[in-house]
Amino acid sequence: MIKRPLGLGCFLITALLFALTVCFPAPYKDYGSFQGKRLAITGEVYKKETSVIKEEPVSVLYLKRSRRAQMAEDGAGPEWERVICYLKDGQKEPEMGSLVSLEGRLTAFERASNPGQFDTYSYYQISKVSYRLNQAIILSKSTNYSYIGEACHRLKIYFAEKLKEALPEEAFSVMQAMLLGMKGSMEQELKALYQRNGIAHVLAISGLHVSMLGMGLYHLLRKCGVPMKVAAVISSLFMFLFGMMTGFSVSAFRAVIMFAIQMAGIFLERTYDMLTALAVAAVLALFEQPLYLYHSGFVFSFGCVLGIGMVQPVLMEGKALEYWGIKVLAGGVGMMIITLPVYLWFYYQFPVYSVFLNLLVIPLMSFLMAAGVLLIFCQIMCPVFSPLFCFFIQGALKIYERTCEFCDVLPGGKLTPGKPQAWQVMAYVAILLMVVLLKKKIKPLLRWCTAGVAMMLLILHPRGALSLTFLDVGQGDCIYIENENGNCYLVDGGSSSVSDVGKYRIIPFLKVQGASRIEAVFVTHPDEDHCNGIEKLLDTGRREGITIKNLVLPDVEEGLKNDAYKRLERMAAQSGIPVSYIKRGQKIMNGKMTLICLNPSFDVHYGGTNEYSVVLKLTYGAFSALLTGDVEGMGERAVIQYIKENDWGQITVLKAAHHGSGGSTPNEFLDSQNPVCTIISCGRNNSYGHPHMDLVERLESHDSNIFITYETGAVTFTTNGRKVRLLKFSGE
Repeated sequence: MIKRPLGLGCFLITALLFALTVCFPAPYKDYGSFQGKRLAITGEVYKKETSVIKEEPVSVLYLKRSRRAQMAEDGAGPEWERVICYLKDGQKEPEMGSLVSLEGRLTAFERASNPGQFDTYSYYQISKVSYRLNQAIILSKSTNYSYIGEACHRLKIYFAEKLKEALPEEAFSVMQAMLLGMKGSMEQELKALYQRNGIAHVLAISGLHVSMLGMGLYHLLRKCGVPMKVAAVISSLFMFLFGMMTGFSVSAFRAVIMFAIQMAGIFLERTYDMLTALAVAAVLALFEQPLYLYHSGFVFSFGCVLGIGMVQPVLMEGKALEYWGIKVLAGGVGMMIITLPVYLWFYYQFPVYSVFLNLLVIPLMSFLMAAGVLLIFCQIMCPVFSPLFCFFIQGALKIYERTCEFCDVLPGGKLTPGKPQAWQVMAYVAILLMVVLLKKKIKPLLRWCTAGVAMMLLILHPRGALSLTFLDVGQGDCIYIENENGNCYLVDGGSSSVSDVGKYRIIPFLKVQGASRIEAVFVTHPDEDHCNGIEKLLDTGRREGITIKNLVLPDVEEGLKNDAYKRLERMAAQSGIPVSYIKRGQKIMNGKMTLICLNPSFDVHYGGTNEYSVVLKLTYGAFSALLTGDVEGMGERAVIQYIKENDWGQITVLKAAHHGSGGSTPNEFLDSQNPVCTIISCGRNNSYGHPHMDLVERLESHDSNIFITYETGAVTFTTNGRKVRLLKFSGE
């Protein structure tokens, strides 16, 4: 064989193409104004899958426009526009590649309105999907379709049925995701367990699949006497069809292209260079979609392989690494060094025990995949041997699950420094690149020390100012406070309009802030729109790497404590979180920050939960904020009187009481406080009519700057006690 590499120059070209493709992103149309309208479209089916919605399987079609598939209503939209269609129950799936016309109700993708919140709009923009149609009805379909595409899809369904016949539901859902790329029926809790512990990569079709299946087939063909070049071509075609069958995810695309280049090296009698193959795969992916640069799957897949090819060999040199145990452990730590910036950039925390967990998971993965492939083969050819492989698969998956559950309860399992700044990531990469380039001049121990310094640079975040954030939680309240020492507090956390607000908005926000330890969580009163997210935090916070030191409830008479109030007490006790009770006059002082309670008071007779809402005044130098919960009636009048008695003067920020209801925040209150800025936390098009125009007019008459969370997204005030900086998330 002629030893001529394919050329590392391609790797340098990739860097240039990265820059060029980012400068010319694909157009994208916002369909928010069409929300809820019925729409008829025509498109070509390029993907089919089954998803589980409310425990019911739903057929999902992915359509794309082409020159023979135009939008039925007006032909608007870019040429590459794609649509997800959830078929109405009873609709028969069309074939892959067929041209279909259907009608359904349009749903636009939601944009993130808080830091850390998953941005559905951007995610589907990267996938070139414009919107989705729900309850879609097929109006017509063509008789022509892609015979190869449909055959691959039917083969995938056939293999999935064979797995389902042999395995229990949970094991089946994991194995069909692992072998066939079908994740729609996998339990969300199990998927979250894998993700929390850093082994979710086992569910993705990646290089391990391609290496085992593709190289396995190549060597089998060679042993059967097939010529080398013919075996290379057959193996490449087989893996391309496998990628088509499993949906060609980003990681699968990379692996198939790199395998094809490896086979091309054999065919052309040239040596295989991994970095060149990686560069070619990246170029092809980015030509198809430049926005992949912002896709976590793309960055993880290509970044990990790049790190394994460039950084890992440099770190693994040295005499000490000749010992097997040290070498294995160093390999795990080396992977942590490679993946740390990617984890922190996209998920804001790193599963510490994944360093050790993957030492078990990855070696076992090869045997698990082989058992899955052999199980399908046995189910087709000789079912009598299937139980043997079923037993191994269930045992291996139980090991995965139990090990993850064990890591979940261990202390210090989640490193949560928050999302790093762009300059920190660039500095981190620059330091590692320096280690790679100067490896001959740096001793092995110094290389590890330098990598450790880079990690500290990535993790540490300088503080020095107070940060006050009003989250957009729809119709509800959630306020986050962090002082100059990095001590964190949460005031309320709930919503009556956003589903599972704790899981999808509050916890991700805390992670992106690096708030792994909350000094106190204040619940102003036990209404759903102020505490259902806190209940989620009490229940799952420890597993998510967030520790609560204290739950603070309003100190009121026993007769005023309703079922929701008592439920919060029970949940805190079950989670081992101390409960404190706060009333008027009590203070919390931490660094330069002071929180003083203005309500409730035993001197006031309250008529309900809103009236005894905890009201907190925050001061930090010349900056002040009044956090009012839903206070109204007797409670609000008592607060106004208390403020007059203390003569505090103007406040910087007011959180309007009761989501901007017309009867709250009267002129008497505004005359005494005259807030510079007023935050109104409420949901868009809410049934209560918040904020009421009466309140808006009162605030405008007092020259207060009004910010409504459904318009601005999360609003953050940062201050050193003298100057104040305001940031609206929608304006970032």
